[in-house]
Amino acid sequence: MPDEAAFFHQVRALIHQSRTVLAPYLSGDHTFDVAVHDLAPIIRAFLQHPAPVREPQPLPTTPLWRRLTMGRLSFKRRAPPDTSPSSDLDLWMGALAPGHAHWDEKKVRAVFTEALRLAQTDHAGAG
Repeated sequence: MPDEAAFFHQVRALIHQSRTVLAPYLSGDHTFDVAVHDLAPIIRAFLQHPAPVREPQPLPTTPLWRRLTMGRLSFKRRAPPDTSPSSDLDLWMGALAPGHAHWDEKKVRAVFTEALRLAQTDHAGAG
């Protein structure tokens, strides 16, 4: 079973290799199909190495402040806008296209999604 350090090394390698494939696509030198077919084997190789399995940790005891009850909520103030990414995939796309516009992140998402589908299809067919 691989340890966590090896797994994180694999993740860093995946990000580096993915950026190498995506850069020519984002600059217009490669087409969508070329980027997908170049990225699929990288993803497939990553999927063949399982993530480390952690033993379940006991749940921490609930702190006293969390056991307190609240009275009625007042909706007079607006909640601050949610600045968290909408999904892990959005965060991942930002890592694969650092410094690029939102439109480029959408392009990367499309390439990565299609390459992942292709890698999983090829992996399932080979296994």
